[in-house]
Amino acid sequence: NAMSRSLRFLKAPLWGLALFTGAKSFVANPVIGHEGLNRRGLHVWRVKAASRVMRWRMAMLSRGVPRDEREAYLREGYLCKQDFLSPEVFSQLKAELERVHEHGPGEVRECCQGDTRTHRVLLDPETLSELPVAKQVLSDTRLRRLLRFCAGHRRLPIVHLEKVFNGARESDEADPQKSLHVDTFQPTMKFWLYLEEVSERNGPFMFVPQSTQLNKGRLDWEYHMSLTAREHANRYTQRGSFRVEEGALERFGLNPPTLFKVPANTLLIANTFGMHGRGPASAGSSRLALWGMSRTTPFLPLPGLGGEWLNRLQYRVLKAERARDDKRAAARGVESSWHVVTRDSSRAQDPS
Repeated sequence: NAMSRSLRFLKAPLWGLALFTGAKSFVANPVIGHEGLNRRGLHVWRVKAASRVMRWRMAMLSRGVPRDEREAYLREGYLCKQDFLSPEVFSQLKAELERVHEHGPGEVRECCQGDTRTHRVLLDPETLSELPVAKQVLSDTRLRRLLRFCAGHRRLPIVHLEKVFNGARESDEADPQKSLHVDTFQPTMKFWLYLEEVSERNGPFMFVPQSTQLNKGRLDWEYHMSLTAREHANRYTQRGSFRVEEGALERFGLNPPTLFKVPANTLLIANTFGMHGRGPASAGSSRLALWGMSRTTPFLPLPGLGGEWLNRLQYRVLKAERARDDKRAAARGVESSWHVVTRDSSRAQDPS
């Protein structure tokens, strides 16, 4: 109708400007999802531009990061460092964070996807002030330089304590994290410092090595997906987090995935623009890790600001967003996607 056409006309400039942000949904933004523009290479242009800008910012943050680590991350798309902490510090960290999961401080929030429950405790500066070992580990200059380099930004990642419970609920839907996918069109950094051994039983991280490289196979896959995403059957693909269809790796000449079955005290950092997922797991298993994520504005040419004030601000913004989501969900009579649970409920899920 006329009102709908008028609204679309008024929104059109905003849809266009969103091309220069991290917006990724092919259904929410008709410009991003426009088949004709993507047939002419719009999506592939965004992918290339975001990766080039990230490489430029990473170069500016390379000081103090060993050359072999920089090269490995850029080449493979991940960095895996076993025995990251000294045995003494790791033992203290594990004991401290196991107590956090059981008793606090900090609230436990849960997300349910398929038959998986994921619990996270936000380790904001106020919570860390009560956790001296975790604060010491996360304040280490070596770790901070490495995370800033991999994130391409001076702002530190937002960090949680994460516990994943596999097969912990009845569901007719598959866990979307257990399929190969990419998070978005731009480089994004996530890290795990595993507090427990990760094996085939409890869902090892899987990653397609070198899938962050903008070679012909990866770009051809991005082009193919950009033409089908808007009408795709998978809602995550529609929203710009492309799922890797069966046979796509072979079709586009990409590597098979690697499963990271690693001992406790392993630091894994991954660019989740690369193809990745959570590996298959046995029902009733779980794994505990220090987990962090950084996703930046893709087209800013400089690595931005750091500092403790900005670090505190980003946690305040996240907590305000979660409070808003809780309020909106309560008004609809449902739970928010990341809702607060009691620690009694958390312990009931723990197979140990």
